Amino acid sequence: MPVPDFADPRPPYLQIADDLRRQIHEGRYKPGDRLPSNAAMAIEYGSATETIRNALRTLRTEGLVATQSTRGTFVLRKPGEPEPDPEFVRLVTGMQDVLRRLEKVEGRLAALERSP
Repeated sequence: MPVPDFADPRPPYLQIADDLRRQIHEGRYKPGDRLPSNAAMAIEYGSATETIRNALRTLRTEGLVATQSTRGTFVLRKPGEPEPDPEFVRLVTGMQDVLRRLEKVEGRLAALERSP
């Protein structure tokens, strides 16, 4: 069944949230995975980006995903699993940021080593 289903009386954002929740539960998106961008999901679902934002807000409220400005939306846990400790989420997020920055530094260092 396509999402959103216009025969369904629920708002499209709830239908999209249900579909994303199902995909997380089934393992298409695993904890730690980054979801597609809002723009990509808007195209996929044939909805406005505001509808996607509302769907993600629903999942954030449930503690299933977390959104970081400029980085995207990441899966925290599967539906039915206990919510992660906020301190753990903060530490993991910080470590991911440090690793991303380290990769940039390593790339710059490699470029410097190759230059004459």
